[in-house]
Amino acid sequence: MKKLVFLASALAVTTGSAYADMPPQAAACVACHQASGLGAPHLAPAIAGMPAAYLAAQLKHFQNNERQNPIMQPMAMALDEAGIKATSEWFASLPLEQPKNPDFRGDKSPASLTERGEQLAYLGDWQRNIPSCVSCHGPGGVGVGDTFPHLAGQHADYLESQLKAWQAGTRSGDSHGLMGHIAKKLTADEITAVANYFASVEVK
Repeated sequence: MKKLVFLASALAVTTGSAYADMPPQAAACVACHQASGLGAPHLAPAIAGMPAAYLAAQLKHFQNNERQNPIMQPMAMALDEAGIKATSEWFASLPLEQPKNPDFRGDKSPASLTERGEQLAYLGDWQRNIPSCVSCHGPGGVGVGDTFPHLAGQHADYLESQLKAWQAGTRSGDSHGLMGHIAKKLTADEITAVANYFASVEVK
């Protein structure tokens, strides 16, 4: 803990007052998720601005093996209840840019959706019982409440890895197993397409 306190203090000095409120328990997290909370491709997802309740739930999923990751599971296990709360609330407080005028389901005509990723995002594939992503994740994938995280602007490799994790059963714990049910119906090409689509959504 002394090392975490020292690292948190050093970051507060080197990155300015914006991070002065960072709790010591979050110091280890910024090595991958960055002090901005925006992560980086092929390293860690953007978690800035996500609801604290969602982030806390994910840490607990890592603790109880509902989410499997060789890096995140030991990191999560190092946090007690107070650490989960402090870390989640701090990342939730960081700014997150979102689409200024996100499209709702139905805003785009089906004929205009020519790319497979965008088709799945806004239309789904009801012949295969696949709902549109924005039905739950909100217009443009901005996220809804404490249950459905934002997808807009998220790193493509992360989105793809999580859909594959739901397929493989190495991620669970969502409401009614919804994502596992959906992910198992997607082909590998569809997973790549929809991940690339949401990563490309303009958030500035």
